[in-house]
Amino acid sequence: MVKRITSLFLTILMLVTISNVGFNVFATDTDTPTDEEIPVRFSVISSAAYSIGISGLKATCHGRLTAKYSTSLTIKLELQKKSSGTYSTIKTWTTSTTSTSTALEGSKVINPLSTYRLKATFTAGSETVTYYDYP
Repeated sequence: MVKRITSLFLTILMLVTISNVGFNVFATDTDTPTDEEIPVRFSVISSAAYSIGISGLKATCHGRLTAKYSTSLTIKLELQKKSSGTYSTIKTWTTSTTSTSTALEGSKVINPLSTYRLKATFTAGSETVTYYDYP
């Protein structure tokens, strides 16, 4: 009886092992653009650049926005500090103009033992996009 149970157990174990053999599956991404078709993400915003840098006791935030034609442009940079697992804004810089490009820079004295990030919001005409950057 013990031999029969052991044999049955080994048979089930082999079947489970065989059924768990992995198979490689390959697929092509049909949404990936080719050189001929580059998707247009924005109709007004040409580019948006942003960064945060921390050096010693100072955090410096940068933002630059360019549009495809002259329109109202706004950059809002928010320095955010992490506390209890959530980020809250501790300093905000904003600039607005009517042009094809604008830039903004701001700095603030910080506690180097805390965690910070940059929230950058860019608006060109009716288009708005928000990005986050971490030092």
